Amino acid sequence: QEDMAALRCRLQKVKALAQLPPVPAAASTQLRSHLEKVRQLELRIRQKKEERRATPAAQPSGDTGLAAPAAEAGSEKSPAYQRFHTLAQDLPPGLTLPYKFRVLAEMFRSVDTIAGMLFNRSETITFAKVKQGVQDMMRRQFEEHHMGQIKAVYPTSYRLRQEKNIPSFGNGMKKSDYQLTLEPVLGEEEKVDGRPHLSASRLLQRRKEFNRNLVNIVKQHHKVRHLGTLCFWEEKLTRWHPRFNVDEVPDISPAELPQPPQEDRPSTAQEVLSSARGMLTPKVSQ
Repeated sequence: QEDMAALRCRLQKVKALAQLPPVPAAASTQLRSHLEKVRQLELRIRQKKEERRATPAAQPSGDTGLAAPAAEAGSEKSPAYQRFHTLAQDLPPGLTLPYKFRVLAEMFRSVDTIAGMLFNRSETITFAKVKQGVQDMMRRQFEEHHMGQIKAVYPTSYRLRQEKNIPSFGNGMKKSDYQLTLEPVLGEEEKVDGRPHLSASRLLQRRKEFNRNLVNIVKQHHKVRHLGTLCFWEEKLTRWHPRFNVDEVPDISPAELPQPPQEDRPSTAQEVLSSARGMLTPKVSQ
């Protein structure tokens, strides 16, 4: 009985297919043309794959010797996150700064913050105090080299001096040792209760001035690089040339910092005796 029921079901399906209208001739030709196009595309794809596979084998063996030095030279460059820093920024990029310039701008902001607190408390701002504070804020090394770069970018930001007889608490330095000190350069109008005061608005102005100076440095490199291909006013420049790699701009050469004076100290016992004789009377020296 089950076999008879299955046969009846199949017969009904065959009758239903026989009742379907025939496919028109125009539709069948259209389907054939589509199938032919698909076959041609498949052949082209196969040919391209075979050409790509054959291309590396056809290259001369001499190219491998040239590729090795290029790879070695690339390994000596700065890390990729620094070289392609601007590519990871949100669009439109505008006048973006190189990665190392951004780090230097952040260092200047940290130096200004720490120096402002010490200056407003009438404390002597030594480089040792600023160095420790910047390293705690940024988790980066901060050396006199970076202070020289800040001085080169913004020469009128600080007065730098070598001073001694500065009280030192636990920094391993003697009171008689010379230390590099910083003093923010402020105008006569920036005073509170008769003494200069580094306010928050002034800190913001100094930060903007430092960033403008960094942008002007990049503009000079941009102008030299594309002098013959561009004609524009620098003030109206809104973005760098597409072929100008911002992160390849060379680093800033640091300015010279004040050095401690060379004091004449006797190095031998004979020099000590000769200097002592000059301070004694002739009778005592005999």
